[in-house]
Amino acid sequence: MNEISTATTARGAEWLIEGFDYFRRSAGAWIGTTIILIVINVASGIIPVAGFLIMQILTPVFIGGLMLGCREIGNGGMLQVNHLFAGFNQNVGNLIVLGLIYTIGTLFILMSMVLVVFITIGMDVISNIVIDNSTLLIDHLHNAQYVRSVLLALLIGLSLYTPLLMAFWFAPALIVFDEQQPVQSMKNSFLGCLKNIMPFLIYGVVGLVLSLIASIPLLLGWFILLPMIIASVYLAYKDIFQFNQTVTVTQD
Repeated sequence: MNEISTATTARGAEWLIEGFDYFRRSAGAWIGTTIILIVINVASGIIPVAGFLIMQILTPVFIGGLMLGCREIGNGGMLQVNHLFAGFNQNVGNLIVLGLIYTIGTLFILMSMVLVVFITIGMDVISNIVIDNSTLLIDHLHNAQYVRSVLLALLIGLSLYTPLLMAFWFAPALIVFDEQQPVQSMKNSFLGCLKNIMPFLIYGVVGLVLSLIASIPLLLGWFILLPMIIASVYLAYKDIFQFNQTVTVTQD
């Protein structure tokens, strides 16, 4: 079994910095893929619930394709817009299963948050808020009970979503490059993030600052930041999982 590497703390920032270089080298294609992703998301919104679920399930497929595009850039080539769909030809079944697992996990977390609100506020109060058309839930947030309920739900949601995100972060790359099974890839992704908690803390801080900056000019900065984040996942994968080598987790 190959060991999961531990990156230096500074690499957390460097992944994003080097991600900008990946963007710069294929800026036109990155912007094109970002626009296509936006159009796909908007189109999926036409069917409110089903569209959301489909996008959630297909997200790993799109990410897997872009991982292949990042490898092309890393090898001196160029990202192509069709890399966005390359995941449909590379272990697509496992990528879709990964998307299903991620979607189920996300829905579980959302339902848990709603359940917390129901339990802490009370069904009677919520029914009154819903029935009273002249009063919105947000109008009740001055009440300390409602504030505590919402904050508790958010805290629980965050505590549940963080490990899910850790398990998902490198999973598409591990499936595409190492041909791992969905559950195995999620285990390895989680361990990779856990073992590199310090660089990821720096990554999160820098990413948050960049997110705020990118959001200021009408969200236009996200046409640069989103490709940087995608490329940073690939760069972190190379550092942590020793590119082109299979990483496995010992099964109990």
